[in-house]
Amino acid sequence: MTSTLRPARLDWSKGVPFSMDFGDVYFSEAGGMDETVHVYLEQNLLGSRFRGCTDSSSFTIAETGFGTGLNWLATMSLWQRESSAGWLHYVSVEKHPLALPDLEKAQGLWPAFHEFAAALQKHYPRLLPGFHRIVFPQWRSTLTLYFGDVADMLPGLVARVDAWFLDGFAPARNPEMWTPGLYEAMARLSQPSATLATFTAAGHVRRGLQAAGFHVEKIAGFGLKREMLRGQFRHHGHKTETPWLARPTSLIRQKKAIVIGAGIAGCSTAARLAMRGWSITVIETNAAPAMGASGNPAAILYPTLGASLQVSNHFPQHAWLFTLAQMEQLPADMGLWHRCGVIQLLAGNQRHRRDDADHHPWFPSLVMRCDAEEASRYAGIPLSHEALWFPDGGWLDAAGYCKALLQHPDIQLKENTQVHEIRRTATGWQLMDVTGLVIDESPVVILANALNARKLDVSAFLPLQAVRGQVSMAPASAISTALNVVVCHDGYISPPLDNARHCIGATFQPENESLIEETEDHVSNRHSLRQYMPELEESLEPISSWFGRASIRCQSPDYLPLVGPLADISGFRTDYAGLRHGRVQDYPELKALDGLYVNLAHGSKGFSQGLLCAEILAAEICNEPAPVSREILRSLHPMRFAARDIKRGK
Repeated sequence: MTSTLRPARLDWSKGVPFSMDFGDVYFSEAGGMDETVHVYLEQNLLGSRFRGCTDSSSFTIAETGFGTGLNWLATMSLWQRESSAGWLHYVSVEKHPLALPDLEKAQGLWPAFHEFAAALQKHYPRLLPGFHRIVFPQWRSTLTLYFGDVADMLPGLVARVDAWFLDGFAPARNPEMWTPGLYEAMARLSQPSATLATFTAAGHVRRGLQAAGFHVEKIAGFGLKREMLRGQFRHHGHKTETPWLARPTSLIRQKKAIVIGAGIAGCSTAARLAMRGWSITVIETNAAPAMGASGNPAAILYPTLGASLQVSNHFPQHAWLFTLAQMEQLPADMGLWHRCGVIQLLAGNQRHRRDDADHHPWFPSLVMRCDAEEASRYAGIPLSHEALWFPDGGWLDAAGYCKALLQHPDIQLKENTQVHEIRRTATGWQLMDVTGLVIDESPVVILANALNARKLDVSAFLPLQAVRGQVSMAPASAISTALNVVVCHDGYISPPLDNARHCIGATFQPENESLIEETEDHVSNRHSLRQYMPELEESLEPISSWFGRASIRCQSPDYLPLVGPLADISGFRTDYAGLRHGRVQDYPELKALDGLYVNLAHGSKGFSQGLLCAEILAAEICNEPAPVSREILRSLHPMRFAARDIKRGK
């Protein structure tokens, strides 16, 4: 997997973009917009297909070669003119994405598309390898950009494609793209009767597509090109590699869901579905949202780095980039997000992180290794250890953000409501209270209720673990007031918050579910601070002036969250009993409980990972392309531990 990304090198000497990497033009000099309409929109019959979309429709276009974004702009324009319902999902792979200034210059050539171009440019992702999801609710559309080599990226895509745009540069100039691997990946991802169109009429392309199961024909090309290809998928028989971790097609047609739990997992899931036009009821046990682990005074946001070669499939890094994009969209006057920067001291148990930073392909605006002197300048106070500097990190008003996510006209909050049982019905799920009365019912239910999921029969088998954590709120001193960033070591300390106190954390106590504030935990937090920042620690007032907050985190044995569908555990064990003996057999695809999903076990990373998990879940429920790779989806599947236990004979 390529870990570095090189932006496109363009020659603008003739007034239009010319690729210096491939020695070819990005679009026909005879008329790029007209070429796009003829080759891709008309040959895929998009106008009539868009008009046929209903409220439950999810139409997916996949493209090889995003280039200047012209095909996307023209498609969005057609979608707005011809569709009145449904959602459009546009997925595009690009090996050498344009830098933003080049993108702005290129898209300026088509003023008719200014509205769409401006929106894309506002949300254009950083040029980093991997998956980048942008949602445009105002146009009922998503754009997923996969930056990397198509040979690496397309096999990891999870989607059900209705139409293909085979763009990119000509086969003679870009032979690495036009390979049997591309056509086989297309076949795996195609819906029955999916269509394709491409500007080329090369014989080996036509034969490769035919071998993969497409009916292909030559037709008149555009401009000086005599011929082009269009086709339709005629064969479907691809099997899932790990059927016990499959994510079956959602059969839900009514856009109504219940989310149990109003922490960050529940609130973000509700928000991502409401954004797509769903009617959501959030049910919360407590008297207000974010009264559990999501209610700490400050959520510290910065990424966990993986090795260089993991960039495209490293979940925490993708989650951070997605979260950062959401933070950057928050209005400054809300006062929720504080982009002050985060310093990770490379000391104590964090010394190994220097290896993660070496040769990492992220650029300095995301992470930079610095010596103690540099770290001190960023922090505003003396530091004695080298560090990683995350300029875009900071702290978030955790409870305030959860409440803001629920401020949508299609979200209703029911507080002080305890779900005792979930029952399956002919039309979905009923939620019962302890007396047996029906609280509510819905075709879709999402469990985002952390450890309370252990109390429900449908999810009691999940290996959810309790970890107690206590944060300390200490008054700022004359010395500590100068701290203007978050400093992380084996714990962390925030800059002074709005109440002129630092948030210092946090203890880590597995299998402890006490919510009582403990003085000894303040002592522990202070001791951790003393090890790495002794001068600051010594300046703080006695612990008698501190107060704190204890909460119980919910985590999994492998520290990754559980996101996706649930299955009946008894049937699951029967269907996949052969895994215990390593049998190679034709296992059935996972029989998921239709309409039942979980978003659980975020540990201490709920705010840095929960938002992407909510987007993953919303995409799955709505039958959209996934915003992450197949490998990541498998690593997050809620049934992974049940499969592991079978293999281990448990």
